[in-house]
Amino acid sequence: MPDMKLAVRNDVLGRRRALSADAREQKSRAIADSLIELSVFKQAVTIATYLPLKSEVNLSSLLHLEHSAKRFVAPRTLSNFELSFHHITATDALEVGFGDVRQPLESADLVPLGTIDLFLVPLAACDRQGNRLGFGKGYYDRALANAPGFKLGVGFHCQLVDHVPVNSHDVPMNGFISERGLIQC
Repeated sequence: MPDMKLAVRNDVLGRRRALSADAREQKSRAIADSLIELSVFKQAVTIATYLPLKSEVNLSSLLHLEHSAKRFVAPRTLSNFELSFHHITATDALEVGFGDVRQPLESADLVPLGTIDLFLVPLAACDRQGNRLGFGKGYYDRALANAPGFKLGVGFHCQLVDHVPVNSHDVPMNGFISERGLIQC
C-alpha cells in the first residue's frame, strides 16, 4: 500500500507543480470565490484554514474577508505528529514549523477541535468518494479522526483522481473543492 500511495502522490504532485504560478494564482482565486458561496461556508462560524506550502491552493485571501461572524484558525505542527489549531488573522505574525510550514505563533489562542465548523484540508490527491491522500505523516488524519466539523478537501482539479488507496486510519472528506466547483462525497 505505501508504494501505491507514493506513486499516486508523486504523479499528482508532479501535475500540480507543472501548473504555472499564474495558473495556480488564478485557480486559487476561483476556488476561494466558489468557497465563500457554499452554504457550508456561510453557515460556519469557526473555519480551519491552512497556510499554503509550495504549490498548494492559496486560500490566504479568506483571512482578509470582513466577516464579523467568522473566526479563522490555522494548524500548528506538534512534535508528536499532531496538529493544534490556533486563532489567526491576516495581520498576525507567523513562524515556521515542521516541513517549513508557516503557522500561527504558539501564543495564539488555542481553539478546541470540537468548536471548528469547517475544516479546509490541503491534500496531495482526492477521489470522488472523499478519500484523501495527504503527504504521508498523518497529521490531518490524527486531527480529524474525532472532529465533528465538515471536512472539505481543497485542491486543483488535476489533484482529483479515480482512486486513492486508503488505510483504516485515513479520514475521508465530506467534499472536495477545486476551480471547477464542489464535489460532495
